[in-house]
Amino acid sequence: MTDEKDQTPEQLVPLDQNSEDAVEDAGASAVVDPGRFGRVAQGARAAVAADGVPGEGASRRPGRAVMAFVLVLALVACVAAAATYGAELWGGKTVPYVVGSTQEGAAGKMRGKGLAVKVALVASDDPEGTVVRTRPAAGTRAPAGGTVTVYVAKARVVPKVSGLQLGEAKKALRGAGARHFSIAYVASGAADGSVVATEPAEGAAFQASDTITIKVARPYTVPYVVGKTEADARAAVAEAGLAASVTYVRSDEDAQTVVAADPAPGTTIERGATVTLQVSAPYPSDYHHLREYFDYKTHVTEFLRGEGFQLASSSTGDGGVARVLYASADKGNVTVTDTPFSHSFPKGSGTADVLASGAALPGIRLDFAGADLLADASSLDESAVRQLADLCGFTGMTQTLTQDQVVVPSNLRKSSARFVCAYGEMGDYCWSVLVVRDADRTRAAATCAPKSLYDAYDLGKFDNSICDMIACVDVYG
Repeated sequence: MTDEKDQTPEQLVPLDQNSEDAVEDAGASAVVDPGRFGRVAQGARAAVAADGVPGEGASRRPGRAVMAFVLVLALVACVAAAATYGAELWGGKTVPYVVGSTQEGAAGKMRGKGLAVKVALVASDDPEGTVVRTRPAAGTRAPAGGTVTVYVAKARVVPKVSGLQLGEAKKALRGAGARHFSIAYVASGAADGSVVATEPAEGAAFQASDTITIKVARPYTVPYVVGKTEADARAAVAEAGLAASVTYVRSDEDAQTVVAADPAPGTTIERGATVTLQVSAPYPSDYHHLREYFDYKTHVTEFLRGEGFQLASSSTGDGGVARVLYASADKGNVTVTDTPFSHSFPKGSGTADVLASGAALPGIRLDFAGADLLADASSLDESAVRQLADLCGFTGMTQTLTQDQVVVPSNLRKSSARFVCAYGEMGDYCWSVLVVRDADRTRAAATCAPKSLYDAYDLGKFDNSICDMIACVDVYG
């Protein structure tokens, strides 16, 4: 059965009459029904609103003022701090920029800031004695009274690397600032592969952009000289620390070309040992080939000696020209002279090799000997001179002349001798062949000289003909 108390309706109290009780009763449910309980007075509601919400209304204004004041103080403090920092009143001293200055100038600027200076020398490409950097760097702060290290340029110097292996030498050179290298292998008694020198030399100044040549030892070895000219081969042998001797041999190779070496190229030998070079002979192909003498003038004497001629007389004439007579019992005479058109030769007493010493070879004459050369000359016609011209390697014959055609100057007396003369030109050189029969004696001669040799002579009285001049002077002179 339901308790009657439980069925008793809850008594509702109007809020305006019992509001304090309702607020204090935390478990109570307040029901506000303006239509039943009436309205709360407008003034009372305003009072509740004003007293019950902190920070509203007039109470906010003092807080804002305080906050603004604090911000102003902070801004003033920041400006003051920046100004005093910039004036270096605190926070240390700014390191000045001194790169490029002299050591003395940089030290003065540092001391002006109240900073101590420590100098350190560094290898550099900059001018010696100038500042290349500082530590701390320019523009940064250093403690007041602190020390700044000033790095001053000194020249880069090639370090001592002799005796090191190549890799070790490169490492040492890189440490000194070198970046570019070339390797040169040189004959040496030092350990194979070790460094014997550098270029620039050890201790010399250099720039980082320079190329350092590292000279590395290798055993004394016969260089590969076959096919080189004699001069180049001699230089290569000398560079290899060896001596050269030359033997001239007949060869199909060009004159003065090395055709073999003994010991053979690539052979390891002792320092200073002799290498014999076999060289294609710088000689005329035949002693009759007079034009070729001008190509090998310094070797004429040794060539003719090899052909059986003896140096009978040697001297120099006006202008340092050679005058040399070589004689052979069965081959005739070869004369180096500035008057090749004359069959007379003033003998001297000297026997020095003036051609090898540099005397000029002005002209050359061969006086034939031997019945085999003169037998066909008895006809005294063109066939005789052509035979001898071919024997001498002459080409380009332009004229033949006999005693019946010659123009004899008035100062010469024509004799009863009969002759035939041929003349030709080979480039800048001219040649002649002359066969003469005088009484029972027959002789023949060939000449060759630069055309310029005859420029000094008056050819007008010889019908402007070199052939006429040669014939007249040789036969009637």
